[in-house]
Amino acid sequence: MLDVGADDYMTKPFAVPELLARIRVALRKHSDRKDYEEETENSPRYVVRDLVLFPERFEAQIKGEAVELTKKEYMLLEYLVKNKRNVLSRDQILQTVWGYDYIGDTNVVDVYIRYLRTKIDDRFGEKYIHTVRGVGYVIKE
Repeated sequence: MLDVGADDYMTKPFAVPELLARIRVALRKHSDRKDYEEETENSPRYVVRDLVLFPERFEAQIKGEAVELTKKEYMLLEYLVKNKRNVLSRDQILQTVWGYDYIGDTNVVDVYIRYLRTKIDDRFGEKYIHTVRGVGYVIKE
């Protein structure tokens, strides 16, 4: 239940944008509460060293810092993390991340791996994604 103070009441008539702004503020106050933080700490996650993925939120963090990823980048990273220490071929990645009906070049996997390396490996100075020449890609702990 949200705590409502005397300043939180609005009298009629009111402007809808102001009402929406007040609702956002109230929700932000509510989300800052400790029990909300504990709830998210118990949510499912995948961890490789300092990299943490939160599948329910399509969110990635390294050393507590958020990494901005597109949906496809996140899906690729999640697939690699779920299969850490297992080398995944381009075909396996294409079928799982892009789907069986994907028609296109396998080069798309290389392009997205490069995007991830730029956003993760290069930015944080730690190599997560490794290439196994002639086979595919792997995330190592």
